[in-house]
Amino acid sequence: MSTTVQGVDARAYLKGFLGAMVDMTSKDIRAIPDDKWHATYGGCTKSACDAAVDSIGTLAWTAKALAGNAEAVGESDLAARLRADCSTKEGAIAKLQASGNAFMAALSDASDESLNAIVTAPWGVDMPLFAIAQIAASHVWYHDGQLNYIQMLLGDENIHWRDA
Repeated sequence: MSTTVQGVDARAYLKGFLGAMVDMTSKDIRAIPDDKWHATYGGCTKSACDAAVDSIGTLAWTAKALAGNAEAVGESDLAARLRADCSTKEGAIAKLQASGNAFMAALSDASDESLNAIVTAPWGVDMPLFAIAQIAASHVWYHDGQLNYIQMLLGDENIHWRDA
């Protein structure tokens, strides 16, 4: 039997992917021991807090851009704005979930024209807003991998995002 695809709902797929990444990352943040939330390793790594702040900053910026408020700001400025709110795991989870929800709502409302508009991302590259949105969603996954690695360095080999 042959199945013909009538269309691809790129917005729905991206929202579904991001929703899963926010859920997974929230679970992995919870699994980091409180006393290790700001710890670094080898003198030069990012802390779990820094990894979370980086992904949340990109996600929050993209949510605003999708809503029509693309801001000319660098990645370090985004991180500085979030550092206090994400100083605890609970604060980081709240910011991650709020940014994810704002992103998904703004993506639903964004016109095709706005998604195709060329904007300057916080990392200084001009590209279509939809491409930035894809990167922002994947960026959450990337930093979740860093959280998983930190957990393993601490002797925790469990896959927490599989937890109910």
